[in-house]
Amino acid sequence: MLVIYGPTQTGKTSLAINLARKYNGELVSADSRQVYKGLDIGSGKVDFSDTVEKYAGYWIVNGVRINGFDLADPGQQFSAADFLEFAKSSISRIIDKKKLPIIVGGTGFYIKALFEGIDSIGVPSDPELRRKLEKLSTDALYQKLFKLSKNRTESMNESDKANPRRLIRAIEIAIHKKDQGSEIKDESNSQFPFRLETRSRRAIPNSQYLFLGLTAPNEFLFKKADRWLAERIDHGLINEVRDLLENGVDYNWLENLGLEYRWITKYLLDKNSYEESLLRLKGDIHSFVRRQKTWFPKFKNIKLFDISSENFGKSLEKTVSLWYTKENERRKNFA
Repeated sequence: MLVIYGPTQTGKTSLAINLARKYNGELVSADSRQVYKGLDIGSGKVDFSDTVEKYAGYWIVNGVRINGFDLADPGQQFSAADFLEFAKSSISRIIDKKKLPIIVGGTGFYIKALFEGIDSIGVPSDPELRRKLEKLSTDALYQKLFKLSKNRTESMNESDKANPRRLIRAIEIAIHKKDQGSEIKDESNSQFPFRLETRSRRAIPNSQYLFLGLTAPNEFLFKKADRWLAERIDHGLINEVRDLLENGVDYNWLENLGLEYRWITKYLLDKNSYEESLLRLKGDIHSFVRRQKTWFPKFKNIKLFDISSENFGKSLEKTVSLWYTKENERRKNFA
């Protein structure tokens, strides 16, 4: 199994598709926004030059199946536990077909959960509690979580602290753990509270894997991200958000998604000018890139490749080829 992680605009999906075509693989998307229908341009599912066929739960892109697109309707709750269940079934199905599973995405928590599990598994939603919490301000939610779990609250990044949906889920889990008499273990810079879990709660089966990390200096990635944003705007990003609003998607839900959906929604609702929204969006994307890079030290056995390096492609291809050859030999020996 291959795992590919990296910040936005490192070419993860294009690389994964090329490797899938070479090694008879299928992709499993590990991206918390690409699971939603209609969030295509803003979440950057594919390049505009790609050949795409869309099906329920997966797309065929340039002849390669990508699992994990369009799993949920906009506004619907899709948790990390839901992702793990989907990833488990997808990986098993791909392996049964004698194909290579390739996990690819930029949601660090999803990747981490594949290996270690999450403590929100088994914690049910509490509709009554959520209705009460939804009436509170973001600051009040933060203070409530702080009283329940000071360490967890202080470990959250600024985006999570300002996100009512994530604060409510964190409170829900904290209360459940307290009622069960369980100790809450925190991890910094995560999108959800989690802790190390038993092997049965992981999605990755007992198999050999190669973990690739794509990175580059911040300024290099910032410039790429700015160009990609301009290209997406030219290809209808604003109309995509407008269509979501006109189809009844809650603007609060869109704003809570952050990044493109937050700032374009604010612009369309006349909360900000176009210029201000664009400026704030670029700043948030740059901050997001920095946060994505903080996940690298959390991953064991990850092999980093600098995409700004002239020879990174040859080095990466050699690494994958050697691993694939050794893995095939190992399987033959145990067959």
